[in-house]
Amino acid sequence: MSHEYPYNGRLSRWEEIAPGLAVVGVQALEEPFSFAPGQYATLGLVGPAGGKLIQRPMSISSSADDLSEYEFFIRRVEGGGLTPLLWERTVGDPINIKGAKGKFLLQEDGRRGLFIASGTGLAPFMSMIETLRGRGQTRDIVLLHGVSYDYDLAWRKQLTELETAGGFPLRYVGTVSRARQCPDWSGCTGRVEAITADQLDAHEMTPENTTIYLCGNPEMVSAVDEIATERGFPPEQVRKELYWPKGRAH
Repeated sequence: MSHEYPYNGRLSRWEEIAPGLAVVGVQALEEPFSFAPGQYATLGLVGPAGGKLIQRPMSISSSADDLSEYEFFIRRVEGGGLTPLLWERTVGDPINIKGAKGKFLLQEDGRRGLFIASGTGLAPFMSMIETLRGRGQTRDIVLLHGVSYDYDLAWRKQLTELETAGGFPLRYVGTVSRARQCPDWSGCTGRVEAITADQLDAHEMTPENTTIYLCGNPEMVSAVDEIATERGFPPEQVRKELYWPKGRAH
């Protein structure tokens, strides 16, 4: 028997994007914590053996100005510590949440932003975009999102509509690495690092006018970092958030 952990939050929303991929809402039951767009919170559930609290950092995808619910974009990791437990829960169930931490923040440097995400690495960029929009601010952003299958492109409809509406200067590019298994997909194909050089050229993004923000798997981050270095981007203009940098499964 596990001991009762005094949880301080509850699952408030669960939207399955694709099998094993969900947008998850968590409400704080105590005083909500503030955060800056790009930061992460730590979610925790008591594990089955010995009642130990298993905790993992998760980037917040919602606006920093709405603390009624914290939103996360989470993939279930087979053999992971936290996510298989999370997938057994339902809306209304208790969960632990603490925050916020992280230095993956939008820089006030007057430059355009090239946001590059793989998989659930899209989360902090959604928070940045939603926070800017809510405050009536703009930033010239090109957002590249790389996934395996087209149905993994969370928020594609909203981001495409935002781009088309024209009030917020966003260019959105999704790319699918397993395109052969996606017969309806007609957009970019290949991993996101493979399309980065062309996208830099297409949008005339240079070290003079652009800061690059990378969030996702470590292979993608180091591959794009290499491209940026070759093109003369100084380290402070390549901001990085690695998912699972120590190889620890979620």
